[in-house]
Amino acid sequence: MEKRYEAAMIMSAVGDAMGYKNGTWEFQMSQNTITKEYERFGGVENIVIDKKNWRLSDDTIMHMATAIAITRPENTDFNSICEQIALAYVRCMEDMAGRAPGAQTMNSVGQMTQGFSKKPALKWNEIPYANGGGGCGGSMRSMCIGLKYWNESQLDDLIALSIESGRITHNHPVGFLGAMVSSLFTSYAIQNIDPKLWATKLMCEALPKAKEYLKKTENETNRKWEDYQRGWNYFEDAWKAYLKLRHIPFTLEEAHNAETPNFPVFPEQYGYMERMGFYQSVSFSGWGGSSGHDSVIIAYDALLGSKDNWKEMVERAIIHAGDNDSTGAIGCCWWGALYGMDGVPLNNYDKIEYKSILIGLSKAIFKTLEISHSL
Repeated sequence: MEKRYEAAMIMSAVGDAMGYKNGTWEFQMSQNTITKEYERFGGVENIVIDKKNWRLSDDTIMHMATAIAITRPENTDFNSICEQIALAYVRCMEDMAGRAPGAQTMNSVGQMTQGFSKKPALKWNEIPYANGGGGCGGSMRSMCIGLKYWNESQLDDLIALSIESGRITHNHPVGFLGAMVSSLFTSYAIQNIDPKLWATKLMCEALPKAKEYLKKTENETNRKWEDYQRGWNYFEDAWKAYLKLRHIPFTLEEAHNAETPNFPVFPEQYGYMERMGFYQSVSFSGWGGSSGHDSVIIAYDALLGSKDNWKEMVERAIIHAGDNDSTGAIGCCWWGALYGMDGVPLNNYDKIEYKSILIGLSKAIFKTLEISHSL
């Protein structure tokens, strides 16, 4: 189990670094160009990830910040954990040069920073509702919450904290629900739940609980359900459409029915260009993976299609024109949590930037499980 925690953190960073490629792949709009560059390397087996040519982007820097925050000894209650998360996001901005942080994240972190403007710094739960807050800035940094709150009995805690981790900067349902799915699916991986059931469990179990939590907290500042309704519907409808497209059952009873046909169902021809067309179709503006909903849908689609094949996972989650460092960071975290690092070439991760810190954080999260289990 501890090795799977390590793999989740390391593989997420690999997905990020490979997709980012010092900014040249993340912002590459041509699928043909990125495919040809990848093939010139000779495939994933020949890619040597190092801290000079394959730096980590903002995704992993903020994922590490989340991991640091949820393992702090100062955490005595829910409010203190959220305070630590917000503080960690503010502090990690010192390491963002050349890592392309998102505008919504920068704006929200700025509002929580003393001296940023003439106004007093906002607390973690005071960020205003944002019409443009549906980006993937929450979903690409919250996976580790599912490593800490992995047990089925901790679902309510996972939902609350993952939503708040996203809402700290992205106070919009499409943004913070993406953060919840990233965390939730990580916990499913640790529980060894068949990935084919994840989307159904999301719709049947997690989303109803998430709505309950949002209704319970709607009297707080800038958190009105009437603001959230439209974004909620968009996120939920996007997942309903995905389940329908892949012939995934909408109920767990149907999913467990022995007579249910095999699912998911992929097109017979589903190569780079076909996948790019699908990724664009589920996105806000054609940039697949840049939002809270499509980042997790694309990562999940890649995971289902690749199963335990690392090469296939890379080519589906990362080698696409779009926000591929985020889909890579999310999907490869789930992959690592499920399969460890079996079949992953050493050169993909041995010299990755901040490797020792990533391993240390995985151990710190795992240690919290041992402590809580002994109480």
